[in-house]
Amino acid sequence: MEKTWIRFLLPDDEYKRRTILVYFAEAAILQLIAVLTLIVISRFDFIPMDGVIVLIGMLFGTIAYVWIRYILSGMEFAEIMTAKAYRRERKLIIIKSTSFLVIMCASIASFDVFGMMSVPLIEGLIVSFIAALLLFLTNYVSLKRSYWKNRELID
Repeated sequence: MEKTWIRFLLPDDEYKRRTILVYFAEAAILQLIAVLTLIVISRFDFIPMDGVIVLIGMLFGTIAYVWIRYILSGMEFAEIMTAKAYRRERKLIIIKSTSFLVIMCASIASFDVFGMMSVPLIEGLIVSFIAALLLFLTNYVSLKRSYWKNRELID
């Protein structure tokens, strides 16, 4: 593995490591373009902006870019090549997402029972449902893309 401080973020697989580094580089270039655009916009006062909100938006935008590119690349489930393996992994994704939802809902309910929540129970449960849905969708999309990519490689 390369001698770099970023290696803790990278997988051991060389192909995945190189591809993720490309995604990080693309995100950095897009971030540079966004910074230059924001400098121009702020210089001429087209749109009033709060600096903290802009920085947080850029941080999450960069993370989202790398995350979405990785999901859509189809390299997460490299071993899924048959329909049977695809169905088995799809069931595992459903089980993992459901388990996550149950654990989160139970945690939030217990926080509510002990009075440790400052928001209504329904809001906490909605956040749990959204998080479980995002977990399911990202894994399912990645699985589907990986399966079709692997099928194309076989054919």
